[in-house]
Amino acid sequence: MKEFVIERKDSGQRVDKYLARILPAATKSFIYKMIRKKNIVLNDKRLNGNELLKEGDSVKLWFSDETFEHFANSSVSLNVIDEFLNAYQKFKDSIEIIFEDDDFLIVNKPCGILSQKSAQSDLSLNEWIVGYLLSKEAVTVESLSVCRPSIVNRLDRNTSGLILIGKTVYGLNVLSEMVRDRLIKKYYLTYVIGFLDGEATLIGYHSKSESNNTSTIIDCDAYERLGKSHKEKYSLVKTAYSVLDHYKLSDTDITAVELDLITGKSHQIRVHMSSIGHPLLGDNKYGDTDLNIKLGLKHQLLHAYKIVFPDDERLNKLSKRTITCQHGNQEVFEALF
Repeated sequence: MKEFVIERKDSGQRVDKYLARILPAATKSFIYKMIRKKNIVLNDKRLNGNELLKEGDSVKLWFSDETFEHFANSSVSLNVIDEFLNAYQKFKDSIEIIFEDDDFLIVNKPCGILSQKSAQSDLSLNEWIVGYLLSKEAVTVESLSVCRPSIVNRLDRNTSGLILIGKTVYGLNVLSEMVRDRLIKKYYLTYVIGFLDGEATLIGYHSKSESNNTSTIIDCDAYERLGKSHKEKYSLVKTAYSVLDHYKLSDTDITAVELDLITGKSHQIRVHMSSIGHPLLGDNKYGDTDLNIKLGLKHQLLHAYKIVFPDDERLNKLSKRTITCQHGNQEVFEALF
């Protein structure tokens, strides 16, 4: 018999998901067969498999040692471990750690690094996270079979700034729930082309083409004119902005703005500002390519600079905190302005 007493870092997940992680070589049908036969019990009682685990719960597996060892073989290969460590070595001097405790990690991602893989050969922040934690012995190869730390919010490759990371199942669940329920406020800094004044909340409808990785936002009137089948392709989005300053650059009006990402869709800020005639400076997909070439800008000047956390004890020391970081394009801004 094997007994697992649930620690805080593993609480909050469904018991079947937990079993799949500690028994990576077992099929889902095998796990549920063992549950039905009461070879797996929770707190010495029969379970369904969908219960949420709490700290202190006891999960017992009435297996022989040989059976347990067979199904508990690690699913993390040595090649993958090498990939994690290679990513850590590649990015360790570029990624700034802003906050860290047992469950949560916040970093300042520089421009040019992927948040997560877009191709199998990529190295991204997700790989760096595991490599970093392996290097400081905060996780083990065995523990990665139960929980793999990862990002909770994604930034485009060429958008810099704050990224939230869950180090444990507990951390991932808390942050994911709060981001989903919009309890965590995320703010961005950027420069847009043209003269803007005051503040406003933009409301529109977003659609993305997977074939060319391009998003579109239409206003409410255009959305209402669509047929029912076309409306299903769009999602409601909201982006709030407030003006910080005004500049002249190559005889062009430039406005510095702070943006509140109320919803979170692919390229939302870039497309929403472009849809009202004020694309981001440096954005060659949705902006003024000729001006960007003239100024020598190869990517959008967008930085996720501030995150505001709610009053919630689940966040540990992050409760009621405001986290900020230095702008990833500061040198570019200083050269331009």
